[in-house]
Amino acid sequence: MTFEEFFEEWRNATPYIMAHTSGSTGEPKDILLTKEFVRRSALRTNRFFGIDKGSRLHSCVAADYIGGKMMAVRSDIASCMFTHETPSNRPLAGIVKSEEITLLAVVPSQMIHILDNIREMPLIRNVLIGGAAIPFELRRRIASSGLNAYESYGMTETASHIALRKVEEEEGLFVPLEGIRVSTDSRGCLVIDFEQGMHFTTNDMAALEGEGFKITGRYDNVIVTGGKKVSPEAVERKISHLFRGDIMIGSEPDSKWGEQVILMAEEKEPQEGVESIMKAMRSELERWEMPKNIKWGTRLPRTPNGKILRNKRAKEEKMADK
Repeated sequence: MTFEEFFEEWRNATPYIMAHTSGSTGEPKDILLTKEFVRRSALRTNRFFGIDKGSRLHSCVAADYIGGKMMAVRSDIASCMFTHETPSNRPLAGIVKSEEITLLAVVPSQMIHILDNIREMPLIRNVLIGGAAIPFELRRRIASSGLNAYESYGMTETASHIALRKVEEEEGLFVPLEGIRVSTDSRGCLVIDFEQGMHFTTNDMAALEGEGFKITGRYDNVIVTGGKKVSPEAVERKISHLFRGDIMIGSEPDSKWGEQVILMAEEKEPQEGVESIMKAMRSELERWEMPKNIKWGTRLPRTPNGKILRNKRAKEEKMADK
């Protein structure tokens, strides 16, 4: 879908828009979002960033995705300038240094080029990063860059983000935008309540702290090994700084423990051996969290935005075992 096609859909008489989920936590699917729900989401973000008629919004995310669609809606509601580009890992190549962007929408992988060429970039007032988790080393680079960058929490079903957190070296709290309340259910998963009475229950396990929250993992990703519950995402956060490439924690059937924790690393096995990494992991992890096997040089499946497709990887492993 082009942005021109989306604007036509947004401005027509139908009361909803079509959106497509990424499939990172389940099968991809088309869903309908009411335009009023989408409009309220856009207004919340515009108020947070102070978007008005004099602003310029620029999207490095395609109109196929909710992140791109919402940038277009925000600009339409504010009656401000909207520009966009074909998504690539060389964002802002066509924008000169003297220009100014009020709000820039990117995915984490696009931030690498921006940081590598920060002196040639236009003035960027605010950066909105979504679509995938920010790797440890990239988070540190963004935090030290001086950019006013925010990481988003949300999903297609919630019409983009419902909470934001400033990108800092240490992961802080996601703070819900105005009109949104969060709580947890009996599983410890995040529950989102919207001002207009809508209610949304996620499978994201969350820790509530004051006005904000942290996501600790996915309920449907939990590994049970020897009666102990292991959150893959929590383990990854503890040890990702030890690896040069991205990693993913998974599991394999085990006759003694039920499941055993394994680690898949995109980097190839270090020539100097793995004992130093194993020693470092033992100092960071609980005994039951330690991977029993490391699969080096594993290609992790991803969405076009760079988010790891855990379910797809699990299906591939099961097929390989047959």
